[in-house]
Amino acid sequence: MSKQNDVILLESFNRRHPRAFSIVYRMIYRELYLYATRLFESLNVPAEDVIQDIFTDIWLRESVQFPSILYIKTFCFIALKNAYKNKIKHLGYQQRFELESKVENEFSEDIEQVELYHSLYESLKFLPDDYATIIRMYLEGWKPEEIATKLGIALQTVYNKRREAVIMLRKYMVK
Repeated sequence: MSKQNDVILLESFNRRHPRAFSIVYRMIYRELYLYATRLFESLNVPAEDVIQDIFTDIWLRESVQFPSILYIKTFCFIALKNAYKNKIKHLGYQQRFELESKVENEFSEDIEQVELYHSLYESLKFLPDDYATIIRMYLEGWKPEEIATKLGIALQTVYNKRREAVIMLRKYMVK
């Protein structure tokens, strides 16, 4: 996106236009989902629900204006962390202490991991489509057998294309 498009998108988002919300949601959803899944896994809370709650809260707070798209993303990450803390407040003291310590200690590591996944997803555009599809499915947690079945290809083809894609990505990331 160009700077001008970013400004227009941000202005529309701040005016709570549904299309702008949809665009921003899709722009940052994958990173939020990866982080939320990791946070809420032990609580058996669907990551999708928490993310939707955060965007609903933003939508309802019309007075809250964001200075940049990056600020929206940061706000959402912090909101996820706070939502997690609120959920664990209802747990027993010892379990709550362990979970609160975990979220505080791992927050920066989680952000780094999300950024790494984001970089990997961005680098997929340098791969042929069939290779990118296989790597994307791996990143989303699919097993090789599931990928082969879903794509209608041999299991060995999945392994071969994954190996070749990793070689291509290494060349790209070294540059």
